[in-house]
Amino acid sequence: MNAKFLKIGLGSVFFLSFISLVVILFLINPYNASGLNIALFSGVIFLLFFSLFSWLGFYVRKRFITENSFGRILKMAFRQGFLISVIPVTYLWFSHFSLLKIWTVLPVLLLIFGIEYYFITRHQYANISE
Repeated sequence: MNAKFLKIGLGSVFFLSFISLVVILFLINPYNASGLNIALFSGVIFLLFFSLFSWLGFYVRKRFITENSFGRILKMAFRQGFLISVIPVTYLWFSHFSLLKIWTVLPVLLLIFGIEYYFITRHQYANISE
C-alpha cells in the first residue's frame, strides 16, 4: 500500500460517511428512532471520525516515513484513529441511555488511554531489545 492509495481510500470513506451522516440527519427523527437507526448513526459517526483521525495521524507523521517504517506508521495512525473515534461513539451511546456521568465516562477514557499507553511502551521496549 502506498500513500496515494491510502489518501484516496480514507478520503472516499470520509466523503461517503459524511454524505451518509447528512442523509441520516435529515431523514431520521431522533425522537422516534429505533435501535437500528441509532446503531446506523453511531456507525457512520465512527467511520467519519476513524477516517478523519487516521488521515490526520498519518499526515502528521508522514515526514518521518522511511522505506521500512511506512507500515509501522500506518498501523499507528489506524490504531490511534480507531481509539479516538471510539470516544464520541461511546459518548453518544451513554447519552442515549442517560448514563452520561463523569463516573461512567472516566473509566472508558482511562481504558482507551491505557490501551494506547500499552502500545507505546510495548514499542519502546521492542526498540530497546533490537
